[in-house]
Amino acid sequence: MLLFADGLFVPHRVADPRTADVLHAAADRAAGPVRPGDLLHAAVGAAAGDAALLPVLSRTLPEGVRPGHLLAGIEVYNPGRAAGDLGVPAFDGRRERFSAEALAALDAFGDEYAKRLEDDPETARRTALELLLACVLENLDEQDREYLTVLDAPATAAALRARVEAAAGPPAPLLDEDSGRLRSEEFAEDAWAVLEQAALHAAALGYDRVLPPHLLLGLLGETEGLTEHLVRLQVPPHLGPVRVAEIVGDAFRLTDRARDTGPLPLDREGLGDPLLELLRSARSQAAGGADDRIAAPHLLGALLERPPARLAAVLQAPPLALDLDLMRVHLGQELREVARPRDTAFRLPPGLPPSQDLTWQAQTEQPPPALHVDHYFDPLNRALHRTTAHHVLITAPPGAGSTTLLRELARRAAAGEIPFLRRKRFLYVDCRDVAPADGGAALSGIIAHVAGRTDVIVCVDGLGALLRGRTDEDHRLVLRGALKERRLHLIGVLPAQDFEDLLARDHALLELAARVELAEPGRAEARDMVAQAAGGLAERFGVTVDERAVDRAVVLSADFIMNERLPAKAVRVLHRACEDLHYRRTQGGSEQEAVGAGDVLRVVAEISGVPAAQISGGGERTDFAKVLAESVVGQPAAIATVAAELRRVKAGLAGPGRPASVMLFAGLTGVGKTELAKTLARFYSASKRLQTYPMENFTEPHSVAGIIGSPPGYVGHDQGGRLINDLNADPYCVFLLDEAEKAHPEVWRPFLNLFDEGWIIDQRGVKAFADRAMFILTTNAGHDVIADLSAAGAPPDRIAAAVRDRLRRERHPRTGQATFPPEFLARLGQIIVFRPLDRAAMGGICRKMLGEQRALWATRFGKDLVVPDALAEHIADLAYGADRAAEGTEGGRVVSRLIGTLVVDPITLAADRDPDAFHAAARVTLSFDPSAEPQVEAVPG
Repeated sequence: MLLFADGLFVPHRVADPRTADVLHAAADRAAGPVRPGDLLHAAVGAAAGDAALLPVLSRTLPEGVRPGHLLAGIEVYNPGRAAGDLGVPAFDGRRERFSAEALAALDAFGDEYAKRLEDDPETARRTALELLLACVLENLDEQDREYLTVLDAPATAAALRARVEAAAGPPAPLLDEDSGRLRSEEFAEDAWAVLEQAALHAAALGYDRVLPPHLLLGLLGETEGLTEHLVRLQVPPHLGPVRVAEIVGDAFRLTDRARDTGPLPLDREGLGDPLLELLRSARSQAAGGADDRIAAPHLLGALLERPPARLAAVLQAPPLALDLDLMRVHLGQELREVARPRDTAFRLPPGLPPSQDLTWQAQTEQPPPALHVDHYFDPLNRALHRTTAHHVLITAPPGAGSTTLLRELARRAAAGEIPFLRRKRFLYVDCRDVAPADGGAALSGIIAHVAGRTDVIVCVDGLGALLRGRTDEDHRLVLRGALKERRLHLIGVLPAQDFEDLLARDHALLELAARVELAEPGRAEARDMVAQAAGGLAERFGVTVDERAVDRAVVLSADFIMNERLPAKAVRVLHRACEDLHYRRTQGGSEQEAVGAGDVLRVVAEISGVPAAQISGGGERTDFAKVLAESVVGQPAAIATVAAELRRVKAGLAGPGRPASVMLFAGLTGVGKTELAKTLARFYSASKRLQTYPMENFTEPHSVAGIIGSPPGYVGHDQGGRLINDLNADPYCVFLLDEAEKAHPEVWRPFLNLFDEGWIIDQRGVKAFADRAMFILTTNAGHDVIADLSAAGAPPDRIAAAVRDRLRRERHPRTGQATFPPEFLARLGQIIVFRPLDRAAMGGICRKMLGEQRALWATRFGKDLVVPDALAEHIADLAYGADRAAEGTEGGRVVSRLIGTLVVDPITLAADRDPDAFHAAARVTLSFDPSAEPQVEAVPG
């Protein structure tokens, strides 16, 4: 017990006079037992005149709150001993005269101070008061915590301990050992801006080194800076800071011609020894003021402390006649009375890709820790800690949380949880929308803006877009050079396919960086992440978000928004649901308070294009077959196979480096092949559109140009290949290669590599990946085999094998070549057989199309359309008969024609005969007699 000897209080055992004075003042103040509030009052009172403690308190107190406000607050609930108060017994120093909380604080301080005193006596004495105040803040009593609401005690204690730890370690070098550059992480933004201006002034005055006079010119150039303010206090009104700068510049000018090399470099070659010594002095002043970075006032303080003789003479001589001692006094007053401005965000200038200072955001917004990312930090931190090759490449699918990982990295670094990154600044640059033609300029601009800054780690999201150039060129050499020369410290984020395409074979570049692979989180982890995001959304939009809504957002987005990744797509769903509720409340007068599962369902239906009625039962085991069967009738086996394929794709089990799926739909016309492909596109594709390629348009060898573009020198070469453009526009596209048997065999050659390797290149050299796309080929070849085996009741796998054999023997009518070469057929993942439509299927198609007619009449004309079941069954009978008579070649299309003849045409004729009655009718009813034409009755509303 350092502070107690034989049970008596002995403050002088602390060798630091500041701390001993605070302990004495607290004992003298106490009107009863010494409490933490008495110790805090004494320490804060000392801080008001202490250059070390004042900045720490100023940074952790809310805007506008000063240390004096804390003192006033303590006086209210814990008034001290009044002078001459005879009713209060004299303090005798016994432990019994201290509250339990005060004793806990003093004992904790004593134990820790004693250990530090053994390790480093000088540092322990210099930081004793900061350590004491930290221990007091960690042991406040109930009244302190209740009334001192303006004081964030944990944050202040943490800042004080950080100050103690920083003082305990050796000072970091000012110059980077490898590059020789001035380490910008040692400087606040205002100080670094002053140094950059000093380098400009040195070059303009003809110097090859930056010296203290140039630093003064940089300080004078600060807009409304502290140096300008102190100068104005002394010089006559007609001698403003601009004129002072002119006088100093003229006194130190070497030549009338500025150096034409631009500003001098802030490195070992460009900085003079006198300036380096001044910077070391400024760092000592910053450490004494509990600042871990050198700020502009510290530069001025160091300059005034030991100004070069010639510079002092210029400043003290007429016409300036500055009193440097008085300036030092004024500077001390300013530092004690005015908290140093908060750090500012560092961003790229206009004209470059948009950027965000993640470190500044972490410091000002104080976001909560990110969830389920801890396992990424060991490889990430190890890579960043390396002295060479300390760059990182994060490969991640879009939406899987790469931005969250970067924000969490910045948060941990700013909070001191990653000590070696504590002074680094993480700059996020969004390059995902950079066009190939602009990539080189954007990359060069980013490098130029951060070159020389050793504190900035540039986090480039969309590195692949930044590296891609025009045809047959890229910008890897520019990037590699910047990394080698340490002009850029990089964390690059890009999809895995961009990594494989652009960087996997560049061994020289990969030696400079470590790869960290980020995977899409599982549903349980995603649920926690989305729940955390839901709290921020609720606060932002002034609503509440039900837990059930969070659950459904994760489950339904995972099942029905297949072209995005968790957790981003679930957060997107909740964001839109909150926006919609906010709109209904503010613009529509809704009284709904919370976002519920129904709101999430509506948003998922809107984004996915799948009707809400179809996904209302969506859950952990979504019935894809049921969803698909809503659109396609009479093909249960085909639908079951496609649903299984969809589940496999959704589960991420598609073969690596290949398309998500390649299927061949075989069957007669009109049996639902195209309709199923359209439904799948609405469900899977980001654009909700089926990209249809009628292969009857590719019957000549040269028609492959319609797929991969025209050769160089031909018209349309600059437009590229349609397939490549479609893939790059929508990587989740669903392609329908319709009537595949009609294409020339040469047309299938580009698809061999596409279906095997998952990528394709057009005639311009532009590359596209198909690892998320689905390809559906349709064919009528083998329809007779399908009809015969279906009639015989053969199982689907036997029919598929027979169709594959027929396709193998199919010949192109002009060339006699195999239409589908064996190597092409081997790349088809599934051959799905569509059987001829039976009577039940015709009935289902008829009911579906009549339902569409009823919906059309209700929405377009506002009338109920009533079609009797007998008429529907009659149409189905006629359709089935017509299809049988045509040997299955009519298909479901005959139903549409019959509905036109037996439903639409009679209504149209009736409307022409009596337009007024028809216009006034609320309901249109058809009556049916098999022996006569259908009759129409218009029922008035």
